[in-house]
Amino acid sequence: MHINELVLDNFKSFGRPTRIPFYEDFTVVTGPNGSGKSNIIDGVLFALGLARTRGIRAEKLTDLIYNPGHADGSGGNTGTGAREASVTVVLDNTDRTVERSQVVNAAGSEDIGDVDEITVKRRVKETEDNYYSYYYLNGRACNLSDIQDLLAQAGITPEGYNVVMQGDVTEIINMTPHERRGIIDEIAGVAEFDAKKQDAFEELDAVEDRIGEADLRVEEKETRLDQLEDERETALEYQSLREEREEYEGYRKAAELEDKREDLAETETEIDDVESDLADERAELDRRQGRVTRLEDELDGLRTEIERKGEDEQLRIKAEIEETKGEIDRLENAIDAAEDRIQDAESDRRDAFVQLDRKQEKVDDLDTEIRSVKVEQASVKSDIGSLETDLADVQAEIDDVDTEYDELKADLAEKKARLEELKTERNDRQREKDRLLDDTRRRATEISEAEARIEELRATLPDLQAEASDLHSELDKAETNQDKIEAVVDDLQAEKSELKSDLDEVVEEIQSKQSEYATLEARAGDDGDASWPRSVTTILNAGRAGVHGTVGQLGAVDGEHATACETAAGGRLAHVVVDDDGVGSDCIDYLKSRNAGRATFLPITEMEDRGLPSLPSHPGVVDFARNLVDYDTEYEGIFSYVLGSTVVVEDMSTARDLMGEYRMVTLDGDLVERSGAMTGGSGGGSRYSFSKSGGGRLERLAGEIEELEDRRRSLQAEIRELDEDIEDARDRAADARDRVRSVESEIEDAESDVEAAEAEIEALESEIEELREARAEVDAEMQALDDEIDGIEDEIGATEAEVDDLESDLADSKIPELTAEADGIRDEIDEKESRMDDLDARLNELELEQQYAEDAIDDLQERIETAQEKKADARDDIREKEAEIEAREAELETKRQAVEELEAELAELKADREDLQATLRAAKTDRDGKRDEVDRIESKLDSLRETEERLSWEIDELDAEVGDYDPEAIPGHEEVQSAIDRLTAEMEALEPVNMLAIDEYDEVQSELDELQERRDILVDEREAIEERIDRFDRQKKETFMNAFDAINGNFTDIFERLSDGTGELHLENPEDPFDGGLTMKAQPGDKPIQRLTAMSGGEKSLTALAFIFAIQRHNPAPFYALDEIDAFLDAANAERVGEMVDDLSADAQFVVVSHRSALLERSERAIGVTMQGDNVSAVTGIQVGDDADPEVPADD
Repeated sequence: MHINELVLDNFKSFGRPTRIPFYEDFTVVTGPNGSGKSNIIDGVLFALGLARTRGIRAEKLTDLIYNPGHADGSGGNTGTGAREASVTVVLDNTDRTVERSQVVNAAGSEDIGDVDEITVKRRVKETEDNYYSYYYLNGRACNLSDIQDLLAQAGITPEGYNVVMQGDVTEIINMTPHERRGIIDEIAGVAEFDAKKQDAFEELDAVEDRIGEADLRVEEKETRLDQLEDERETALEYQSLREEREEYEGYRKAAELEDKREDLAETETEIDDVESDLADERAELDRRQGRVTRLEDELDGLRTEIERKGEDEQLRIKAEIEETKGEIDRLENAIDAAEDRIQDAESDRRDAFVQLDRKQEKVDDLDTEIRSVKVEQASVKSDIGSLETDLADVQAEIDDVDTEYDELKADLAEKKARLEELKTERNDRQREKDRLLDDTRRRATEISEAEARIEELRATLPDLQAEASDLHSELDKAETNQDKIEAVVDDLQAEKSELKSDLDEVVEEIQSKQSEYATLEARAGDDGDASWPRSVTTILNAGRAGVHGTVGQLGAVDGEHATACETAAGGRLAHVVVDDDGVGSDCIDYLKSRNAGRATFLPITEMEDRGLPSLPSHPGVVDFARNLVDYDTEYEGIFSYVLGSTVVVEDMSTARDLMGEYRMVTLDGDLVERSGAMTGGSGGGSRYSFSKSGGGRLERLAGEIEELEDRRRSLQAEIRELDEDIEDARDRAADARDRVRSVESEIEDAESDVEAAEAEIEALESEIEELREARAEVDAEMQALDDEIDGIEDEIGATEAEVDDLESDLADSKIPELTAEADGIRDEIDEKESRMDDLDARLNELELEQQYAEDAIDDLQERIETAQEKKADARDDIREKEAEIEAREAELETKRQAVEELEAELAELKADREDLQATLRAAKTDRDGKRDEVDRIESKLDSLRETEERLSWEIDELDAEVGDYDPEAIPGHEEVQSAIDRLTAEMEALEPVNMLAIDEYDEVQSELDELQERRDILVDEREAIEERIDRFDRQKKETFMNAFDAINGNFTDIFERLSDGTGELHLENPEDPFDGGLTMKAQPGDKPIQRLTAMSGGEKSLTALAFIFAIQRHNPAPFYALDEIDAFLDAANAERVGEMVDDLSADAQFVVVSHRSALLERSERAIGVTMQGDNVSAVTGIQVGDDADPEVPADD
């Protein structure tokens, strides 16, 4: 691969498109200082992305766009609108250094053409608001990274010194040892291992954090196990007592089962009686429904007759009438339109007559003007004839004069020609002087700019030094900040542990409450929560008259007695209170119609107040439940039915003393039936509640759970916030560590900037001295040109005197007077002929305008005839439409009579239909009454069946709970109750008991084992990461040393060839090369071994070049570009460098910018660059070989 061609367009000093061919071997680009030859190398760097903007001597990309105000093309935009520059590099790839697939991957498209040539183009465009840079690969837009990746596969990289600029040699000389070693770092690619180590260290930090977290969690679990151990033992003992108590409760449920079986038998008998009544009522309902059906069939027949005999026909005729009316309206509208056309035609005719008169007057006026123009034409033509006669007489007199005048004119012309030659020669000398003057001014500007740059650098040095000092202070602050942030992370971790402990306690309490809630909910039935059933909610939301609400909504009780009274009422709290049984029946129908379920309704008129017995005077008796509930007096019967004579007692002991005499309920919600059946345990209360009392036990327990859930969510939210804070703190800790590293890097950059500024000052001072010497040489050339210009001025003065004498002799001749007279006559003839042309043009214009007016008259006459014809046609159309309207009106009258006859017949049929509809309504009323009676009986039957189903379900549930038993083997009630009380007391003595401790202990132990195992895995992972980091360090050193040894060997060979001496690269710390820098030791010729700092300027440059060539030999590339690398070498060393480049060009393409003979004489090709007007660089000639033309025009 090599560069075939470079195209520069508006780039730096190349203000015009310039196409430069390159060749596969050794090419030198040469030209005067400031001609722009280095800009060719800048173009290669720019297009291939091998350097930053400053690397190609520009502050920003827009400085690369050609600007005639600067010799190198830099400078601001002095125009308006968009400006742009582009550079295209055409690479020869016939040897397939890169394959087509690699080019396709870089371009992102198969549409890249032939890859024997690879075209890389870069544009920079500046608009009024911004600037943009674009890359293209074989015409396809792509990114810089795509270009760099593709070139890297061919061995072309920024760190490989493919392109060596003017400052690169000096830069290597001025580098610190660490910076010089960094070059080997880049070439060896050790950054890859640094990146891997950085990733590994980040992984290690993460693993360390996870190990710390695991240690905290292990400690938490071990603490929790200690807490749970005693709770678990208590829970196991409690569980044994509970199982024994459940056995005795089973005996009690067996007694309850016998009672419910008796209730079921009674309900089944009542269902049989109601089913018999329902069958009789349904038979009567079917008879009445049959009569309704018969009447409906008769009514349908009559409706069909009405439609058949009248309504359809009447509607059809009326539709035809409306259609006829519409047709009449259309005809009348057509008549109106025809009358409008008559008026329009008459108006158009009158307007045409007016315009016709005007056009006729204009034709007459034009005739008059045409005659006038023709008269003037004849007069002018006569004047022209007279003037031509006079001109002929004067010309004859001129011809008679002596021929001496012609000879004088010939001498005068010769002298004037010589005078012009002298002036041209003088101007050439003056332009050369001006060019030299411009060169002087340009050099003076360069000196001023260099001096200004030196002053700028010297002014910047204190700031750079102060910046380095500030950065050291900032580093101390960054390290302190890092320590503080890491302490914050530790504090947040401790706070999180405390919150997690609180959360565990809340979760335990929630689980305890949820267990109690589940038990209570199971007792409440299948309907779920403590809200009203769907059927009850449907009735309450319907807004029906006569509905008062549920029992629970109509009563209130204080909190102390709420659990007892709600337990006593039970499910009856959800019964709906209504005015009477009629309202209740309507509500049942309403539920059926909406399929909304079933509900129980309590009619106020049917509920009787059964009174209360005497309250037992026993310690522990509170009162009758009815007396503890507050309700309106109109609901006495309702609450008598709901609560009956249930007595509220303080505790189960009191209830046992009175067992068999009353139905009782304790303040805790334990229920004792008169039969002796006892219901109780944890979670007392009803699933429903008195609304004015603040919710039943189920609702209150749900509220407590919700509060605990809120607390749990709050704690979890706080933990999540802490996690976010911890993550944020860790991020800030990572940022702090990055900041420390960044500041350390900035310190190195700042110190490097100080050294670079000092080196640039030294280089600029040397450049200023060279510019002053060159300006003195130009001043001497300008003085010689001034002397030549003075001599030419003297000869011009003598020649001008001779011209004046000849012109004086010619002035005495009669010829000029006669010539002037002839010229005057000719001018007068020209004036007359011009007037003649004007008159011809005006005549043509008038005749054309007359023709247009006559054509317009013909058009207007035709328009008048057309208007007359339109009026006649419209009148005929009106007469036809009026006749058609008369026929339509006669047809309309016939249809109206037909409609009247149909309406009379339909009136009789409709009267019969109304009589039949009245009979049908009466039959439906009779049927609906019987249907209501059937519905009432069905509702009663459904209620009984519901009771039967409920009793069957309860019997099945109890039977399933009790299982097989011998009624005779059940212990007595007192024995059962005594055992339950004993076991309950023992259980209460153990309470509160965390029953979840049994399972939780096992879960925590399992989690602890899992945590220990995970921690062991993390420790193994940490050790593996540390071993990986050690391996990366070994690989990094091995890779570096391999590259170093190879480059050092190359350096030794090349330095020996360039200087006839010896040299080597030396690591300051061979054991840990990355801890020290890289120095170069050399012994040029017969001199002693020296370090780079002790060498002369030329020896330094030669040593740096040997280092660059050693790098290039280590990383061979297909082409190299070198920009004035021999600038600081003496003739002998330059000769050796020329020989070296000449030899290397056998294996790679070399493009070298230089004007030293050592390189020029050895090059195969030489390209010349000059600076033209407007500071535009141009390729003036290309030497292509001995047999070719010496000069090939540049394509610019």
